[in-house]
Amino acid sequence: MATQLLPTITLTPDEEKVRTLLVDVATFIDSRNSESTGTSSSSSTATPTVLRITGGWVRDKLLNGKSHDIDIGINNMTGFEFASHLNEFLTNNIEKYNIPAKSIHKIESNPEKSKHLETATTKILGLDIDFVNLRCESYSDDSRIPKMEFGTPQEDALRRDACVNALFYNLMTQQVEDFTERGLKDLQNRILRTPLPPLQTFKDDPLRVLRLIRFASRLSFTIDPKAAEAMQHPKIKFALKQKISRERVGVEVEKMLYGARPFEALDLIEKLGLGDAILEIPNLNEEKLEEVRSVDLRRGIETVKWLFGEFRSKEGYEATRGLAGSERDEYILWIFAATMPWIRVFVQDKKKGKINVGVVAARDGLKLSNKDFESLSKMAYALNGVKYTIRNPSGLTRSVLGKYLRTMGSEWRIQVLASLLAELVEARSQGVELGSHGDLEIISGYESFLKRVYDEDLGEVWDLKYLLTGNEVKDALKQKPGKWMKTALEQVMEWQLDNPTATKEDALENIKTIVDVPFN
Repeated sequence: MATQLLPTITLTPDEEKVRTLLVDVATFIDSRNSESTGTSSSSSTATPTVLRITGGWVRDKLLNGKSHDIDIGINNMTGFEFASHLNEFLTNNIEKYNIPAKSIHKIESNPEKSKHLETATTKILGLDIDFVNLRCESYSDDSRIPKMEFGTPQEDALRRDACVNALFYNLMTQQVEDFTERGLKDLQNRILRTPLPPLQTFKDDPLRVLRLIRFASRLSFTIDPKAAEAMQHPKIKFALKQKISRERVGVEVEKMLYGARPFEALDLIEKLGLGDAILEIPNLNEEKLEEVRSVDLRRGIETVKWLFGEFRSKEGYEATRGLAGSERDEYILWIFAATMPWIRVFVQDKKKGKINVGVVAARDGLKLSNKDFESLSKMAYALNGVKYTIRNPSGLTRSVLGKYLRTMGSEWRIQVLASLLAELVEARSQGVELGSHGDLEIISGYESFLKRVYDEDLGEVWDLKYLLTGNEVKDALKQKPGKWMKTALEQVMEWQLDNPTATKEDALENIKTIVDVPFN
């Protein structure tokens, strides 16, 4: 490792207590090993235990950030072995450290979830700590699951996805270590570069492509041009589709979109041409492909960025600005924006009938949860209905408006927001500039619709309970139960929507005029 001026890391009081404890445990292990061999620790030929904090914690501390997740790399034993010694040491020294022994969780190797090696995890003074031995990796061409062996600090650093993620903090010397000899410089220049040649790095584990995109967006770093070029290589895109489980792809994309800069992540994905390697696009004929080409993904994500950024600082439009009420709402709208080239395209599936290409592409490519898939489906299928309904909200009776919102369910707001996004993107294709008067005119229509909804107190109408039960309707009309009851209850709901102050007694008194259905 070349000589260079190394930065210092200032530990918090709790971090310093943990450092002291772990160094004492390492000394205890080495001393006991010496006793078992009958030699002094200074003359023992056994490799002394050296502990290093590895990866993201070092990077974040040097960027003046905070991190509660600490990965400890150990040079001469497995993570579980060290953690077991730690627990024994704490049990025997509880009065000195005043830190109770914690349960140690052994995490078995699970390559499909990027756990390539057995680790141990525990929590000390509120810090989540993982223990694992330093290692080196070798890969076969057809798998991202590496063959693992104990490795040197340099070998462990070189196997990582980026030089800035390969910085170590030696707990024994309290110094930063840069075994790639580029990590500190890249951190200063805010560049993401792979320790080994990028094409080989991504070929070994294509998931590193998505990890670098995530870190670039989160940290506002630039991806090294050679790495960016390798990301676009046909072999890497193919490997990303074939060697990485869709669950792992979905996890990485979810972290991007829940992060602080989701636009930057999708912007990189679009620029690098990785959309079709991340989403599972059904085979489309030339006619359907032409429909896709007419929609620009970039317009979608740029419009969402504007809606969640500059637009929120504009005066007025309070109801529209409040349509995305949670981080999860924003996350699902980003996915919707990413699928916009395919969101109005439908194809016929032999088993499932007519399917929405964008929704299926996201579901299969990202392995969306059932909840997220259902939300995205409703957003796609509600587009035309919302666009039609908002055109003349004042011309709708309270019951018509209320029943429509009830069909949309609890997530009607995000469905309305998706429709607004689609209209704003369509305006882009007609030459309307983002954020211009033309956009604000479109938004004003939605604002009027929302004002009518809230003026009529219909914001939570999806959860409105029927004034009468089916049995109460049946008994009041002195009829036998039957299929007619479902229609009758909907007529009761329509009546109570048009009579919002009515009571159950009012409904029973007027039941014969409310319900008008054949009873057989």
